[in-house]
Amino acid sequence: MNLRYILKNNVLKKISKGQKIALFLDFDGTLVPIRKDPSQCVLAEEMKEQLKLLAGSDRCYLTILSGRSLQDIKGMVSIRNICYSGNHGLIISGNDMTYIHPKALSAKPFIDRAARMLNVEITGMEGAWIERKKFTASLHFRSVHKNDVPLVKRTFYKVVSDFSGDRTLAVIKGKKVLELAPDASWNKGSAALWILNNLRGKYLPVYVGDDWTDENAFRALNKKGITIRVGKSAKTAANYYLKNQGEVSAFLKRLEEFII
Repeated sequence: MNLRYILKNNVLKKISKGQKIALFLDFDGTLVPIRKDPSQCVLAEEMKEQLKLLAGSDRCYLTILSGRSLQDIKGMVSIRNICYSGNHGLIISGNDMTYIHPKALSAKPFIDRAARMLNVEITGMEGAWIERKKFTASLHFRSVHKNDVPLVKRTFYKVVSDFSGDRTLAVIKGKKVLELAPDASWNKGSAALWILNNLRGKYLPVYVGDDWTDENAFRALNKKGITIRVGKSAKTAANYYLKNQGEVSAFLKRLEEFII
């Protein structure tokens, strides 16, 4: 059920008069197009102004929930007085919210060690690179030739297997990326629920994301509010979908009409 359906069938009328919403937005692939180099992503000024407008409403609690590090996502969005969650929900900060998952701290030395090992192992594999994100580490292979991708993946899992006995690390699969994370039984859905439970008053959750890591949040929230996947997928747990960032912007504009 796409944007046209959402608008035509008044899905947003779930937001009753005076209803407050907790708006959760992923970043890469949702607010900005995915880039081979994540540092090259730029939040469009129009989108940024939309977010500021929503965040300024006393009926909207805005959270940007990303796989990026907290420092990185704050720098990319650069809007004050909103909530940010980095490392797939392991850390939450801003707008009266503060949380760090205990295993994010205890697993960090193992993440650091595994990342160093991976960096050595992928030397010479063109297009593969490691991104350190404080509490997680990502192996990017978007620029790797398709024939070499299986080798890159085998190398990743070989390093991970060295830590399997510790039950310290977990693997998060994304779009052209494999990520080392603490084995914490915690994800974006857990973080979204934690934020909801710590808000004062009743809020309707609205979650928009594009990646497999957002599916945990869709499953956690789809019976509580509105869940939307960016990019059509038959396997999604989300209630609705939007095609691209243009449709995300159109949806947010429509949302503004209901709460501002």
